[in-house]
Amino acid sequence: MSAEQRMRRDMSIVDEIQLVSVRIEGQLIGLPITSVRDVFSITSMTPVPKADRAVAGLVNLRGHIVTILDLGYLLNSRRTERQSEQEPMAVGVEWLGEVFGLVVDEIGDVLSLSGDSSEPMPANMGTNWARFTRRVHKLERELMIEIDLHALLETMSLQAA
Repeated sequence: MSAEQRMRRDMSIVDEIQLVSVRIEGQLIGLPITSVRDVFSITSMTPVPKADRAVAGLVNLRGHIVTILDLGYLLNSRRTERQSEQEPMAVGVEWLGEVFGLVVDEIGDVLSLSGDSSEPMPANMGTNWARFTRRVHKLERELMIEIDLHALLETMSLQAA
């Protein structure tokens, strides 16, 4: 392998992006794998009275109390109350030293994408999505919106009313 080929290979490794794919209301969303601690199903959740509608409740996750947030409500893309016969699935993320669970409709795979599979966010995207979107990735059959979780979590207010 020539020096130029090694340099191209090394640059493509650096440009590689790993995302955990999830779905909210049918939309494919990518979450940076560096922000995701784990994935878990929610067997029992305690509601939080007077909390923001994005707060789905509290769970005991391996001996720790974890606040569960509905990613669909955080993104203002949840059109209906989440209904499923299956236990809800959540993605565990850490933010400001605390662990949160983000409820999603469906959890997919970890995708390794090259930097050239993405484009900046389109100018005509809604303002709410624009604040939290890093870029849009072109996949074989559909587009995936990569979310900036830190920007999203920084803007929310979790104080009870």
